Amino acid sequence: MIVGTKLIDEVLREVGIEEGDVVLLHSDSTAIREITELKWADALNLLKDSFINVLGDSGTLIVPTFNWDFCKGKTYYHNKTPSQVGVFTNNMLNDKRCIRSFHPIYSFAGIGPESKYLFSNISKSSFGKNSVFHKLYQINAKIILFCLDPDIMKNDFTTTFIHYVEQMKGVDYRYIKYFKGKVNIGEKEYEDIFDFFVRFEDNPVEIDEKKIINHLLNTQKLKRVLIKNKYPVCQISSKDLFDELMQMLDSDPYSLLKYPSRLLNNG
Repeated sequence: MIVGTKLIDEVLREVGIEEGDVVLLHSDSTAIREITELKWADALNLLKDSFINVLGDSGTLIVPTFNWDFCKGKTYYHNKTPSQVGVFTNNMLNDKRCIRSFHPIYSFAGIGPESKYLFSNISKSSFGKNSVFHKLYQINAKIILFCLDPDIMKNDFTTTFIHYVEQMKGVDYRYIKYFKGKVNIGEKEYEDIFDFFVRFEDNPVEIDEKKIINHLLNTQKLKRVLIKNKYPVCQISSKDLFDELMQMLDSDPYSLLKYPSRLLNNG
């Protein structure tokens, strides 16, 4: 057995992943190398195979494969444009079992039977109705943050699902911007328009990750398990995350932000 296989599997089950689940995974791949002391390729495959093993044949693993070059005027090649959100997500894209959702900005890669449903008939909206985010919410997918915890790992508690909630709420510190450009899929290339719920350039905002994670831990909606007393693995259902963030926004429309006073001062 490869070093770490049993350990990772046990932690995934302890944090609440079950056979047949649909999981949206955000990960810091450097941690898996530190945990297992494997080379990059072996460490990435171990992480992927551990999830697939726990999820079983009926489960589905989804990862973000976002790329923002389309917003800069570059052509999106569905079969070639790489992910810009980590080496693990590109490892998924290179897996023959994987399929990719068609969106030039916010695409996803998936392995498992629910991928086809999640990626079929999606809209041209990044975060709006009938986006992959919206479908993940509808089926109450579990969101996993593998070694993404600002209190422990000194990096962002980050899931882009937060922007889906912000768009559903209609926060006033973001707005829908439309991007037109070329997309290529197979032998077909054409121009199309996709939307993106963006920040205002003259007053950018930052999500307060620590505030959000502390709120979720206090409500006991977020499960957190540590690997070797150091590496955090967190799990929350998409509906629980949606409901908790909506409650925060209902009480204060700027409650998710680090520096809300900047908006108030410029208002």
